[in-house]
Amino acid sequence: MKKNLNSGFTLIELVIIMVILGVLAAVAVPRLGNTIDSSEEAAEEAVIGSLSSAIEVYAMDQVVLNSVKSYPLNPFDALDTKSKNDLLFSKGWWFSNGNIRHTRNDGSELTWGYNTSTGEIN
Repeated sequence: MKKNLNSGFTLIELVIIMVILGVLAAVAVPRLGNTIDSSEEAAEEAVIGSLSSAIEVYAMDQVVLNSVKSYPLNPFDALDTKSKNDLLFSKGWWFSNGNIRHTRNDGSELTWGYNTSTGEIN
């Protein structure tokens, strides 16, 4: 009985596998990038929504204390200490010149305006 010693993959088979993997990678990488961008946008919307809610709670507290509705000069002052520290020191958020700013993971910066007289973020 003769043994078959050539029981491996041929060069053609290996090249075909590499082409298939290359096509899969070419399709998957752009989709992954879009997913990361959309998740970052959703996280920003959540932070802005939470910040708007905290500003309104702050204003209602001012009504109870002073009988006058007023908004904080710095919108992050409306947050509790833990949330404020998390956002300002580890997540790339800050406030300057009437604008709320966020630096994304790719280095780009987004800006929202803050009106201290109405408490609106836009």
